[in-house]
Amino acid sequence: MAGTLQQRINQLALAASVFLFAAIGVLWWRDRTHAWDTPRFDPARFATVAAAGPAAAGRTRFLVAVHPGCSHCRERLAELTRAAAADSSGAALAALLVDVEPRPAGVDLGVPLPGGVWWDSAGIWRNRWGRRVYGETFVFTHSGALERVIPTRGDWRDVSRR
Repeated sequence: MAGTLQQRINQLALAASVFLFAAIGVLWWRDRTHAWDTPRFDPARFATVAAAGPAAAGRTRFLVAVHPGCSHCRERLAELTRAAAADSSGAALAALLVDVEPRPAGVDLGVPLPGGVWWDSAGIWRNRWGRRVYGETFVFTHSGALERVIPTRGDWRDVSRR
């Protein structure tokens, strides 16, 4: 009797594991085959936390996806600032606050952000663009079109589009 109970438990555990593995596979497949919007920077779609400086007008924008509580995000902003990455390419460094509730009254990310700080109140970064990685840097033209995406560990000088 004890053996039968143990076999039943093992069968249920195996069935649950197979079901869970299949469910994860279906969710992964749905995410990978979903047609996400091409990122586009339209200031009207985001709430302004800190306005862009006048020097940012008409310039390309390095927009970094940032969660204020993420030390990695702050390190990425500091790295881009130290390298003067945005300035070297004629761009203005900016931050997009993602996965943040409620609306931040103001935020100090430890570096100057001449391109401004924006809050993604509608979840566009995650739910429309399909993005998931904090610290990813989007390079937008002055008109808001996506020029390229720089991975979190990527070199900003690499101009290949991702």
